[in-house]
Amino acid sequence: MKYYRLWVMAFLLKFIGSAWDASYHFKYLFEEYSIPHIVNFSGFALGAFLLVKEWRQLHYMDRFSRNLITIGFALFLIGIPLDFSYHIAYGIDLTTWSPTHFIYYIATDIMIIGAWRGYSKYTNDKLSTWRSLHTWFAMFLLECLVFPNMQQENGAISYNLYIHHQSIASKEILVLISDPASQIFGGIPEWVYPIFSVLMVSLLTTIVIRLLGDYMVSVMAAVLYILLRFIGKIIFIAVHYPTSYVPITLVFIPIFYLVFRRDVWLAGLTGSVFYFLTLFAINRVGLLITPPLQLWEIVPVVVVGILVSVVSSLVKRIPFREKNKQIA
Repeated sequence: MKYYRLWVMAFLLKFIGSAWDASYHFKYLFEEYSIPHIVNFSGFALGAFLLVKEWRQLHYMDRFSRNLITIGFALFLIGIPLDFSYHIAYGIDLTTWSPTHFIYYIATDIMIIGAWRGYSKYTNDKLSTWRSLHTWFAMFLLECLVFPNMQQENGAISYNLYIHHQSIASKEILVLISDPASQIFGGIPEWVYPIFSVLMVSLLTTIVIRLLGDYMVSVMAAVLYILLRFIGKIIFIAVHYPTSYVPITLVFIPIFYLVFRRDVWLAGLTGSVFYFLTLFAINRVGLLITPPLQLWEIVPVVVVGILVSVVSSLVKRIPFREKNKQIA
């Protein structure tokens, strides 16, 4: 198990580096060798070391899992010079939705899925519960899937500081901002945020349920993700870095899949409704500074939530692992 705990450490370093990097670029101009990039690459290097061990001789992975991770690593390496070239051409990070950033996201997704599959095969004789590393791998995949939305989550607070003349961004960034509302939010329409959130979390929740047959893994993965985001927020406040809205209402989506196990369409409906209305209430009451929202956005949010649940119900349980035998 030490081998897969090291994979968790590798992805945790990437998690920390990515969150730090998102905050960093709301304060400083793009730098190739910033500390957040180094932390992120440290996780990449640890993963590369673990992967090389399996290429020398298979011990803890099957060939398909190892090859899948290798594809993710190769894609990530291809993305590095492309991303540097993109920033040379276009300057600072205008959005987490840039083409080269999505290469990073997809590559990391593939790495996580490969390592998670290897762990599932390695622990095939044990029951998959939320107390196992399944929760960590699910949380890392969740973080990678919803990471593009951090542009809005960081932007909400950074823009609020800007309009109240309290911005902590560097002078270089403030000079470059010609349209603050557009550039701080990355030029992404506000309605994308809740729709993308529900789509990604619903997809991951339904897939995890189909793969593992366990409803608590998705719930605890969301809880772990929110907890780590809160810890990061506290640290950023302490060191005077830009902070972000923590998407606490995401947890409603897997919770309602747990509550309505037999009525998946009802789970998709209630989860998306509770997610949006709670987020909308937080925004309107001013309890927290959230990404901008309009009430009409609940319509596409609910449609996406129901659609994912209905489609998932038509798919039989995916043979991610053989029948479990004992509790991990």
